[in-house]
Amino acid sequence: MIGTIWAVAGLLLVLSEFVVPQFVVFFFGAGALLNALLVTVIPPLRSRITVQLLLWFLTSGVSLWLLRRYVAGWFRGDDYVGEDESALGKTGTVVEAIPEGGSGRVRFGGTTWQAQCLDGPIAEGATVTVLEKRGVTLVVTPGDLLHHEEEQ
Repeated sequence: MIGTIWAVAGLLLVLSEFVVPQFVVFFFGAGALLNALLVTVIPPLRSRITVQLLLWFLTSGVSLWLLRRYVAGWFRGDDYVGEDESALGKTGTVVEAIPEGGSGRVRFGGTTWQAQCLDGPIAEGATVTVLEKRGVTLVVTPGDLLHHEEEQ
């Protein structure tokens, strides 16, 4: 029973990685799945919830610390925007209108990003150029600045 609970929790955490954009929750799910295996293989662990929780924190934390930088690359799109400035000047498409002073969503690098615009509202479907990356939010401006400048 306890092993099943860990397994379900682990699967839910791993699947929630599709919603949480930073590739962190995956490791807590992997730790829960490992706990499910350990509880199944080592019966005395079934009655020791404190030891189970400690094992979960340790396996999750250590795997997050040691493996995240290597494994995260497998799950990124080709144009992934990481900590570097590779997104600057590239274009995306607005998938959720960006109101003046508010946030919307932009498709860029194989995924959608929260986006803000300093130049007023931008309608859904419009092309935008990335000016800045603030954490998981892109600051954009309307149009394709690079190609627009080439045409002039």
